[in-house]
Amino acid sequence: MIRMILADDEPVITRGIRRLLDWKTLGIEIIGEYEDGRSALEAIVRERPEIALLDISMPGLSGVEILKECRAMGNGAAVIFISGFQDFEYAKAALEYGAAAYLLKPVIREELLRAIEKSIYMVIGEEAAERVEVKENTADSGINYEMLVENKEAGYVPVYADIVYNKEEDDQIRKLIHFSLFSFLEEYLNETGKGIVFQKNEKIALILKESACGKIGTEVESIWAESLQATGHTTFFVIGDMVSAMSQIPGMFQQCLARSGYLFFADKIPVPVIGLHDKVFAGRGDYGLLGELRQKLFEAIVAQNEADMKEISGQYGKLVLRLAEGKKEDACFYFCTAARFLEERCEAFALPARKLEMKELLEKSRRCGRFGEMEALFEQEFAGYLDTIKAAAINSDKKDILKAKDYIEKHYMENLSLNVLAEEIHMNPYYFSSFFKKNTGENFKDYVNRVRIEHAVPMLISTDKKTYEIAEKVGFGDIRMFNAAFMKIYRETPGSYRKRVREF
Repeated sequence: MIRMILADDEPVITRGIRRLLDWKTLGIEIIGEYEDGRSALEAIVRERPEIALLDISMPGLSGVEILKECRAMGNGAAVIFISGFQDFEYAKAALEYGAAAYLLKPVIREELLRAIEKSIYMVIGEEAAERVEVKENTADSGINYEMLVENKEAGYVPVYADIVYNKEEDDQIRKLIHFSLFSFLEEYLNETGKGIVFQKNEKIALILKESACGKIGTEVESIWAESLQATGHTTFFVIGDMVSAMSQIPGMFQQCLARSGYLFFADKIPVPVIGLHDKVFAGRGDYGLLGELRQKLFEAIVAQNEADMKEISGQYGKLVLRLAEGKKEDACFYFCTAARFLEERCEAFALPARKLEMKELLEKSRRCGRFGEMEALFEQEFAGYLDTIKAAAINSDKKDILKAKDYIEKHYMENLSLNVLAEEIHMNPYYFSSFFKKNTGENFKDYVNRVRIEHAVPMLISTDKKTYEIAEKVGFGDIRMFNAAFMKIYRETPGSYRKRVREF
């Protein structure tokens, strides 16, 4: 037997590689598995295996450093590197030091077989390598179908499994996670004897033996929890109905796939394990309620009430969850109709609209990987209407308040009243009073008096006009009103102020 060691800091990878080929048929014995570079090098020196399959990046020593040490010591073991990333410098170094092969994770069965053939050729020659190829081609696939020998008293439960990926994970990382999940499921079911797992067209299927599992729902939830711990990713499961004949399994699995749309909504399912007949999101699914919530959403936005807008947006999202029934496209439609409704209502009420590009918004929503992401996209869209209306209101208020201040500056010496100014700005006098204070921090009377006093002060300092004359000139019809307004600002009478400033 040819002896081989495996080294990878992710045990799930080495377990998966163990199951990828029929090593016994190939004439290979795996004599050890290691999780760091230092332990792997010590094993190579101690055990002198003919083949070493090493992760290129490990704690302690990298795969390239191990290969350098081996060659320096005259150890001729054939080294196969595996890596999660395509790194030209690593690959170049590996080839320079005589590596047999450089494989990317997840390791593909055919590529691994070719690398093993090359390694055997390097170790024992071409003839043996050819014999290995013949043996592998006639070997069993490794799936223990004997576990599912048909039995009239047995029942089989097909289960569909898929992964809830993170948005930032690229295709290479996703393939690695998929490989890790499949390896975990294969190991779990082999060890427990509760069924088998296989994949076709990248779809993972579990066939559980009803007699070995007890309550199927509880068993799958247990698998979900352990797979989360093993892979660090949430797995989504659809449990089919039990069938009594193996010939019924494909049809039942297709029914499981028909509910695979709920994968998009899995981030809203606390334990994403569902059955064929489960009502996944409980509650009232009333289409009429969509219209009511859209109207309430519009009213909250027009009232510039951000808290209400967020609450109603959340209620709308929960209703969409129930109405979509696992269909991503339906969720897109319900959210887009809300955005279109807001646009149309804003236009109808002559409010500032956002010039909505519905096609672009629809494409953005379709690119969302999870429902929570889509929900956040449209909450941001709804908030955009609120911001637009707020900005327009601020700009309008600013324009009106500047006009009011300008009018006061030009007419402060006249008998200026709130009604006169409100009419000039085209506002209701009652509303104008609160509007003016909100935007200036002063009520109308105090503001006008302050402007008049500001114009009176230079005359007190630089002229010999009587105080009552100055009061009349800046718009005060009564000397007592002038004195009171002056005292409120300067904390002294106009005469006292004039005397003090002139003496200074």
